[in-house]
Amino acid sequence: MTRALVLGANGQIGRAIAAELAQAGLALMVAARNAEGLKALTADLRASGAKVDAFALDVRDAAAVAELVDRSDGLSVAVNNIGMAQPIAPLDRLDLDDLDQVLAVNLRGVAVAMKYELAALPDGGCIVNVASSAGLRGVGGMAAYAAAKHGVIGLTRSAALEQAGRGVRVNAVAPGTTESGGTLDLPAAMREQIGSGLPMGRIGRAEELARAVAWLASPAASYVNGTVLSVDGGQTAG
Repeated sequence: MTRALVLGANGQIGRAIAAELAQAGLALMVAARNAEGLKALTADLRASGAKVDAFALDVRDAAAVAELVDRSDGLSVAVNNIGMAQPIAPLDRLDLDDLDQVLAVNLRGVAVAMKYELAALPDGGCIVNVASSAGLRGVGGMAAYAAAKHGVIGLTRSAALEQAGRGVRVNAVAPGTTESGGTLDLPAAMREQIGSGLPMGRIGRAEELARAVAWLASPAASYVNGTVLSVDGGQTAG
């Protein structure tokens, strides 16, 4: 059975990605910082018939990432849904500790994961990184987050060129406003108001992003490499 590693499997998007890959018939290794959340996710996936192993992990710990990837026998797909939010502040007022943490998780964490995943993946394997629409444009008050996600796209495209000769594909998805994280904490009326200002008149759903990830990881996308697939309902089209 083909095995997929999902880093950042907790949260709405991570859970949706794991469920979509399991539905596609992949055995799963799921990892995230929140051990309790992983237990709930694992129980749900196993109840649906999925084969899944869970590991508590902080991507800032490079040695732990290396050890986890080393244990992933049969790995053919890796999904890096790695990220943390930035306290909203203009760059000139951004606390340097916040800057360091956002870059350490959102950029260095992805780079470290990719380093070890690429070494472990067989010819024909693939990586899908979860970037953001913020990686395609500027976002006021979120300079560190946007810079990190721009960096993830740079990592994606560079690795795609480096690995293409052995058939390893490296792609990214760039979600726009999605029902996940802090968005879910907003009152329903506020979410509707935000959605009404988007091109399709609503906020995206986690499962819509997950389906895009699963497609990029599938044989149906066998000649798609080094691309960034926007899943934002047209937010970045204008």
